Amino acid sequence: MAEASVLPCIEDRLAIQDLLFRYAGAVDRRDAEGLAACFSERRVRIIGPDFEIFDAQQCVVSLTAAFEWTMHKVFNHEYRVDVDRARGYAYCVATHVMNRNGQRSKLDWHIRYEDELAKADGCWRFISRRLVVGLTETVPLNFRG
Repeated sequence: MAEASVLPCIEDRLAIQDLLFRYAGAVDRRDAEGLAACFSERRVRIIGPDFEIFDAQQCVVSLTAAFEWTMHKVFNHEYRVDVDRARGYAYCVATHVMNRNGQRSKLDWHIRYEDELAKADGCWRFISRRLVVGLTETVPLNFRG
């Protein structure tokens, strides 16, 4: 992207923020259709530590197999816009609940998403998302009835 990129106008800023929230919600609901809709031309590209995903249904199947439940909490973010393209980052804590042999635990990933976005027909979508995991925490879950 050219050096002329600038902070987005308020409309673009809100539309990008909405995209971040829609992505998190689609992942947590295991909504492959909603997840695909967050990507330009519905071409999913999510790159993480030891994985690369190109298909929304593959993402949902992998998440469902690995975790009982997830919650992605999106925090501060900043994007630079150059006409119909943008680059930037968003911070997120992704909570994953696992059940291994009857032992439940919570795995939190502290993520910095490094994103490339495109705007088409007035709508921002991801071209790609790269997860940079800065910290992980795993704790046992104990429920008392």
